[in-house]
Amino acid sequence: MKFLLSIAILVLGSSFNLLFAQITGKGCNIGDNVATNYLGQATYYGHSDIIVQVYSNANIVNIARGQGWAGYRCGSINVYDALTKNGISYPAVNEVIHDYKDIPSNRCVAVSSYSADITSTSGEGFELDYSYNNPAYYSNNDPNYPCSTAPNNLPVDQNIIFMLLPLGIFGFLKVRKKSEKLANLN
Repeated sequence: MKFLLSIAILVLGSSFNLLFAQITGKGCNIGDNVATNYLGQATYYGHSDIIVQVYSNANIVNIARGQGWAGYRCGSINVYDALTKNGISYPAVNEVIHDYKDIPSNRCVAVSSYSADITSTSGEGFELDYSYNNPAYYSNNDPNYPCSTAPNNLPVDQNIIFMLLPLGIFGFLKVRKKSEKLANLN
């Protein structure tokens, strides 16, 4: 019985994550693309006074701008104003939480491999905070970018509290009940 309860809590916690599968983070904005895999800091072309944040160009997320009439694009960072087209209202979406543009300490580059001194890049820009795949917009998705299956970013790490807290409470009550029975026998 305990085993089945543990499995039920694990499955419930994992499926709970699918309901809130929005992805957030910090990345390097290079044009209309964001490199999301942070590698570290490095000097820039041998200048020890210029430090840049280094991101991998292996995991790039597109920024979809001005696409409100076409619908929400899952898998992209959406940025567009509210509008009405053909009698249908589309809400404004801005998944760029904060743009660090023109802040020298947030200058970044996208590279294929990390080096302590950057001498070659596939893109340069400034960092930004983003979020995307917001379930609140799934009903207005672009048919070419379906939102039917939400990504499972971190199934256990994000929601570990929802699994461990009920299990801990159940274990505490069970141990307490057994210790009370043992105390009554003595």
